[in-house]
Amino acid sequence: MRVTVLMANRCSATSVSAALEFLECANVLQRFASGGGAVPFEVQSVSIDGAPVTCTGGLRLTPHKALAEVEDTDLIIVPGFMFNILAVLPEMAPVCAWLRHHHGRNSYIASMCTGTFVTAQAGLLDGKRATTHWIFAEQFARHFPRVRLQAERTVTDDGLLLCSAGSTTGSDLLLHIIRRFASPQLAAECSKKLLVDSAERSQTPYMSSQFDKAHQDQEVLKVQIWLEKHLAEPITLEQVAERFALTPRSLIRRFKDATGQTPGQYLQNLRIERAKHLLEGGQENFERITQQVGYEDGSSFRRLFKQRVGIAPGAYRRRFNSQQRGGEG
Repeated sequence: MRVTVLMANRCSATSVSAALEFLECANVLQRFASGGGAVPFEVQSVSIDGAPVTCTGGLRLTPHKALAEVEDTDLIIVPGFMFNILAVLPEMAPVCAWLRHHHGRNSYIASMCTGTFVTAQAGLLDGKRATTHWIFAEQFARHFPRVRLQAERTVTDDGLLLCSAGSTTGSDLLLHIIRRFASPQLAAECSKKLLVDSAERSQTPYMSSQFDKAHQDQEVLKVQIWLEKHLAEPITLEQVAERFALTPRSLIRRFKDATGQTPGQYLQNLRIERAKHLLEGGQENFERITQQVGYEDGSSFRRLFKQRVGIAPGAYRRRFNSQQRGGEG
């Protein structure tokens, strides 16, 4: 399979190097297993004009050739751009045209992390399933409303179009590529040799709710600050509305216009994030944490936590609290 790895200024060096190294690992292991036979991946790298590029962090990478020199390729890997994507996107017009050309010739396109923005900008993901880094999911949805965004997924595969989420989930995508285009056995061997978990994952445990305060409604901002200070107390919509001299209906409308959430949703997200913070940084049992975030019933809050975060509180503590290796489930 002929694979072309894109390089571009301000792209993630990790995305590029991971793609090159995972596919080289697959080739080495296949060559060893077959006693020197053909390898599954023929890999080349390209930049827009064939010149070296400067990645995020300053690392310089030198490609094999320019976009225009690629006549045929079976698979294109688009790297992520970390936190640069919205600034870089206007510069990607030549890449978008190039992706459309090769997609029209039935080339697969695999987009890593925020590289999904580039493929979507090319118009190739309309009506297709895709994912991207959860931090950029809302911006992605606003920019590309016709894409079927599945932000909780670490990998999506919609025929000729594949995507992965955040930086380290690029390994999930690369193992998926090896599994799909070489063999499941080779992907398993790469997973073991590279010490990379091959199990299907979700972005959900890594996501944090967004609490937008960059709006112009000063009354809503006051409500947000008050909710943050009093989240451990019993709170009703009517109580909040009366405190700020608003009707419940007006409060809901203005709050949602300003933040994208109702006051109830906002308060629930605040409480979930506070519980996550307490699990990450302390050793208190979950019943005590439940009380500290304004809930009385530990069982119901445990169910809510698992539903919203994707894993149970004990599993969350074991994953994100460096001092804790046990804990409740």
